[in-house]
Amino acid sequence: MKLYLNETSPFSRVVTATALLSRCDALQLMWVDPWQSPEELEQVNPFCIIPALALNDGVSLSESLCICQYLIATYQPEALLAVDSQSALEISVMGLAKTMMESAFRTVALGRFVEGDNALSQRGKTGLVKALQKLEAEAGSAGKDVLFQPNLATLYLHVAVEYVQFRHSEIFHDAAGDNIAFFLENSPFKQVLQTVSLERLAAKPDFKTLISAGV
Repeated sequence: MKLYLNETSPFSRVVTATALLSRCDALQLMWVDPWQSPEELEQVNPFCIIPALALNDGVSLSESLCICQYLIATYQPEALLAVDSQSALEISVMGLAKTMMESAFRTVALGRFVEGDNALSQRGKTGLVKALQKLEAEAGSAGKDVLFQPNLATLYLHVAVEYVQFRHSEIFHDAAGDNIAFFLENSPFKQVLQTVSLERLAAKPDFKTLISAGV
């Protein structure tokens, strides 16, 4: 299998973490710049969007959530559970995390093409502030246990929060508090996300190097 990714994409990071927890030993990491629309990536995903997973039988998978769900269903890792579709709380966390990740990424991507602030970018940043405030309140509530379940929703949430911290540090500083800090420190995925830290991914390692780093 070949996973097409780049070093700063939160979507790529969550899939790489899922692959590590799933023990996909034969995985090859294909580092690409999707903005350059490389032909090899276009053949796997016509939209030239990462991550994209090319299976050995020629089938190609796109969209990070779909790829993660496939890996979990195929390898059934003990350290990473699927989201319970009958649990409203788990689905709620998944929705918040995925939307936070997409909004944080979109506001950064807009800066590549539009000078200065704009209504869409500002709307996204406002949403990030409110999402962090909501998470800060919920992480300190009686039902906070759902945020520490070792499932895909929690993994997405951890990656999303760290991406906001990375790309929108002012927003994170203003809206995140002690409860979010406690979540990041006690997340069941702290170790694997240290293995696929932004600093380590910046070196564009191969998958065997990440496996040897341990999870």
